[in-house]
Amino acid sequence: MGCNGIHWDGFCSFMLLSLPTFSFPREGASVLVHGSEGTDSTLQVTSLAQIILDPRCRTIRGFEALIVREWLQAGHPFQQRCAQSAYSNSKQKWEAPVFLLFLECVWQIHRQFPCSFEFNEQFLLMLFEHAYASQFGTFLGNNENER
Repeated sequence: MGCNGIHWDGFCSFMLLSLPTFSFPREGASVLVHGSEGTDSTLQVTSLAQIILDPRCRTIRGFEALIVREWLQAGHPFQQRCAQSAYSNSKQKWEAPVFLLFLECVWQIHRQFPCSFEFNEQFLLMLFEHAYASQFGTFLGNNENER
């Protein structure tokens, strides 16, 4: 059992085990992903699939572009999900460490294939810290307009 009575390892395992259930298409084909659990788990799984399938997403610039495209521009509600952040006054019922879980899964993949990534564990830790205490405002607010 993980932090505060939640089964953190179970969530991480679920995300990573969800990936092989995809029937990965041939190069250039479009894929529609629909998650019954809502946008949070769908976002995590599709982002992880891109990291596995696209070597560019395993570079610093590519990973940055993935976060901007899939998380920031798509309007992931960082302020709601990171309710304990230094800048948030959200109600706790919306709090969920969705982005942290994504970073944890990336770290698990990185541990297995460290030579496949251009970045290291320190880079992932820096992203985690900025999600909760965003020095540059990148992860503030719940959408592009609020940032």
